[in-house]
Amino acid sequence: MKEIKITLEWSKEQALSASKAFYDYDMRHSNKRYMGWFFVGLTQFAIVGALKHDTYGLLFVSTFLVGYWYYGRWLLRNAMLKKYYANIKEQTLHFTLKEDGLYNADQLISWDEIFKVIRLEDDILLHTQDSTLLFRRNSFRSYDDLQLFVDTMKEKGKL
Repeated sequence: MKEIKITLEWSKEQALSASKAFYDYDMRHSNKRYMGWFFVGLTQFAIVGALKHDTYGLLFVSTFLVGYWYYGRWLLRNAMLKKYYANIKEQTLHFTLKEDGLYNADQLISWDEIFKVIRLEDDILLHTQDSTLLFRRNSFRSYDDLQLFVDTMKEKGKL
């Protein structure tokens, strides 16, 4: 297997971008998305209750839940992430994909530690036990290296 070199510019903005990309992916592809539909249905039920029975409690609660679910959750999460990532110093990380895993300097991220690899349009999200890394297309030396990385992840059952 050919070794693949990956260069990642890690900064606060990159960490927030990786978190947002993973959050968006998770909300589109998990069962959590149905919870929002439930809140919308509850709001529709509450509108009927408000119009027919002149009760507004459920309407207020369900409207709040819809707003929180679709807008407030990311705002709160983003505020917490900004505090968490406030002290990140910009650094350049060099990764090498080898037969037994992904190396960063002398540290090995083995195949068992990688939970999931997600292919976005031009980027790749790598979700491990400890973190989520966002590899941009320009992190790879060439498009062939990117394609080889994707093929390797498919072969290992991570993509």
